[in-house]
Amino acid sequence: MLETIKDFFTLEMIYHFANIGVIPLWLLIAFLPSSKITQGLVNNLFIPFILALTYGYLAFEQIYPSGTFENIAKKDPTGVLNNFKQDPIQVLDNFKLYLGLDNLMALMDNSLFVLIFWIHFLTLSLFLGVWIANDAIKNNIHKFIVFFPLILTYFTGPVGLFLYLFLRLLISQKFKLHD
Repeated sequence: MLETIKDFFTLEMIYHFANIGVIPLWLLIAFLPSSKITQGLVNNLFIPFILALTYGYLAFEQIYPSGTFENIAKKDPTGVLNNFKQDPIQVLDNFKLYLGLDNLMALMDNSLFVLIFWIHFLTLSLFLGVWIANDAIKNNIHKFIVFFPLILTYFTGPVGLFLYLFLRLLISQKFKLHD
């Protein structure tokens, strides 16, 4: 049975589940931020736990391919995954992304690494969206005013946060660095 689960959860399937899985949460945050259902779903540890588990599994596969995505390791243009079994120090090549844009682009040629980055983005933008929605409730900012910053946060992360903080400053006259 374990083999069939591994066959089912391809990188493409994980990508689709992650993308589709966060959409209902975003819709609840945008349209019903104060409802008990929304608060119960977005203010618990289950969703972050699932995303973190997925992220951890994919990161493990990036560092040490155990067979599930071994075919990706064989096609890895960076050579990071291909060489890991011979030389464990090669895993440090993953951290070359901090040395320059060309190094980051080389890692982005690996679909497993891109999916890890995407799960990272989805998780952080969802966390940010929940924070914005809860902060708006706390500051009595109407949900229709927060709607556009939430949409921007879903697609762009920091731009949505900036717009929300700007609107919060205009509406509630509050901008604290320690919130």
